[in-house]
Amino acid sequence: MWERSEAQMAGSCCYGCNGQVFRRCGIATLSDLKTSEWGILFTKLESVQSEFLAKEAEFRSPDYQWPSDSLHTWSRVWEYSYTYDFLFSWRKELGSAPVVADVGSGVTFFPIAAARLGYTVVCTDIDPVCGQDLPRAARVVPHGPGTMSFRLMDSAKLPFEDEEVDALYCISVLEHIPDFENMIVEMARVLKPSGRLILTVDLDLNGKHEIGVERYLDLRTALRQCFDLAAPEVTVHPADQLTTINGPYPLRTLKGIDRFSFQVRQRIKPWFGRKPDSLMDYELCVAGFVLRRY
Repeated sequence: MWERSEAQMAGSCCYGCNGQVFRRCGIATLSDLKTSEWGILFTKLESVQSEFLAKEAEFRSPDYQWPSDSLHTWSRVWEYSYTYDFLFSWRKELGSAPVVADVGSGVTFFPIAAARLGYTVVCTDIDPVCGQDLPRAARVVPHGPGTMSFRLMDSAKLPFEDEEVDALYCISVLEHIPDFENMIVEMARVLKPSGRLILTVDLDLNGKHEIGVERYLDLRTALRQCFDLAAPEVTVHPADQLTTINGPYPLRTLKGIDRFSFQVRQRIKPWFGRKPDSLMDYELCVAGFVLRRY
């Protein structure tokens, strides 16, 4: 049960212990982005993205509708560092060339970064353009010693066999799926026993969009049925939450990549039967969960 696990872990670990600022579950904070740990990780990821974008003309389709500079957005500055930190810490523990699934991958630099850690990265997305661009990117951007590949996903089922995957990460995708309970069951299905899940999710702060209070409780219930926490959960002060309006790349500035990011997010909502949002009342924070399959 989560209650027992949280209490046990809280007694043996604390937020920021041993300098491991991301080794927790909970809300992303502004203070996370002021730590030396975040600075080191972010600089590393910026370097990988720079290499990736330098080759963009060789793999990017004109039909790809997502931002190219995925790292410099309000939530990704935290989410990518958070995910990479856990992948780095688990690498030897998961054995030789462990299989990690990137669910809702898009076409970004991040699978390159994961493959360079030695993972067998299998990306999956509902957008067929990703199936064209990611293999081309893998051919022109060095990513050894690991490998990269792509499998097209439909909206209901992940394209993996039962217990095929050692670890799985899903970065700000689940909130766009109305029936996210089914996707959580799918994630548990494809993971090996004790397999690891890194999940980041946008949470609505004004009760009007995406995952508000009621659906957040549903999310935790669904996760609890398949997973146990693999890191302590920590409560943060509300004033310290990283949101769409207060971080280094606030969404409400609507400049450059932030404008495009918001527009694309609204464009895909009708695919899942959702009404596009109004920017005037659009405010989100982001939560990270690190879980272990039962």
